[in-house]
This record gives sequence, structure tokens and C-alpha cells, in this order.
Amino acid sequence: PRLILRNAITAALRDWFGRRDFVEVETAALQVSPGNEAHLSAFATEAIGPDGRHQPLYLHTSPEFACKKLLAAGEKRIFSLGAVYRNRERGPLHHPSFTMLEWYRADETYDSLMRDCAGLVALAAERAGTTRFAFRGREADPFAEPEQLSVAEAFARYAGIDLLATV
Repeated sequence: PRLILRNAITAALRDWFGRRDFVEVETAALQVSPGNEAHLSAFATEAIGPDGRHQPLYLHTSPEFACKKLLAAGEKRIFSLGAVYRNRERGPLHHPSFTMLEWYRADETYDSLMRDCAGLVALAAERAGTTRFAFRGREADPFAEPEQLSVAEAFARYAGIDLLATV
């Protein structure tokens, strides 16, 4: 049942992006550089050419760099839904290989991206046939209007720290 549900959600995501004129892109899994993210570790491998020469390669930890190159080349609305790989990640909530959704809109405000996020969460809940998300004793309404907080407001509310008083 989870595979069928996952398939329904991914099909709905692709439809959602397609109706908004996004182009799905599939970026190369093998990269010549592991990236510069200090907190991410890439899997290393090597390609052996027809001449027997070895070239080090890395499985991508995210499609971000390749997607941003497409934006720089003139694409306006793209998304990637596919496998990514992260070494040194293993636990009850982490697996070294997982599916990641990334999307980009050129020349749009962050409000557009926030509406995308709220719409995608609601769409996933709808396809899953649920009205509540629950995890570790906490619940959330996936159809609720998102609350917007500044970083200072979030620190004050959830960490009890007044960032503006320490300046």
C-alpha cells in the first residue's frame, strides 16, 4: 500500500508542476566534484575510460548545482524529483539514498515559493487521504494557512531568545 501511495503522490506532484509550466529535469547522478557543502558527504567512485584511464567521480548529494546552471542558461521554471545520495547518513530517519524534490522559479518572489510549499504539502496530504500529519507526539494541519515569522520572532517564540536585545 505504501508503494501505491508513494506513486500517487509523485504522479500528483508531477501533474501539479506540469499545470504550472514547470519543466522536469533529470540531472546527472555522477559529478566531477563532490560539492562544497561542509555538512554533506558524497559517495566517491571512479569511471574507467576505454583507454583504461581512471577518473574520480561522486554521486550527487542534491540536484541543486545542476539546476542552477540550467537557470543561468535561461530556464525559468524547473523541478527535479529523483534519487540523491549522501554518505555518513544512516539512522531511523535517514538513509544514504533517498528521493528529493527541488524546484526553482526565476524572477519570482519568496512569497511564490511559500505558496508552492503550502500547496505541495496540502496536495500530498490530499493524495494520502489524511487531514493531519503526526510525528513524535506533535501534529500539524497540512491545509492550514502557513504562519510567517521572522528569524527573530521564531527565536523569541521557540527558543526564548530575544535576538534584537543582544545586538
